[in-house]
Formats: sequence, structure tokens, C-alpha cells
Amino acid sequence: MIQIDDIKRQVFIKLLDNDRVQTLVSETGGQAEYKYPSGELSVVNLAVAGMGTKRILVANLPPEVPNDTLRAALAHFGKVQDIHAEI
Repeated sequence: MIQIDDIKRQVFIKLLDNDRVQTLVSETGGQAEYKYPSGELSVVNLAVAGMGTKRILVANLPPEVPNDTLRAALAHFGKVQDIHAEI
């Protein structure tokens, strides 16, 4: 998936393989060159955006809802690593 933000002159590319993303940023030192059709070179910064573990709060969930049900409902958004009930 590619998302272009013309105002900020940014392009976001969604990659599915986190290891490959980390390798890409590491191997390039976070920078690459873009060559325009005119021959002009421009330095492009590469960075990881919006990846990693996220902590979410599910409010007002009845205590009798099993963790497996919650895990299945959240699986659409990514791997659920842990469920912790606040008392």
C-alpha cells in the first residue's frame, strides 16, 4: 500500500515484513538518492513509521467475556501478545 502526502512531500509505503524493513533502513543508513528524469539528484530520508508493539485499552468490557473471545476480535488488527485485566 502506498500513501502520498503532497503537502508535506512524504510518501508512506506499507511493507508486511518487519525484518525486511529494518534491514532496508539499516543497510541504507536511513537515506537513499532519487534521480529525477532531468538528472537532478535528491536525498530521500527513510524511516520506520507506526510500527512496533501497541498497547490498547478496551473499556467497559463485561468481566465474563473470555480472553479467547477478545483475542479473536482483535486478531484482525495484528497479533495479540498479552491480555491483562485491570482490577
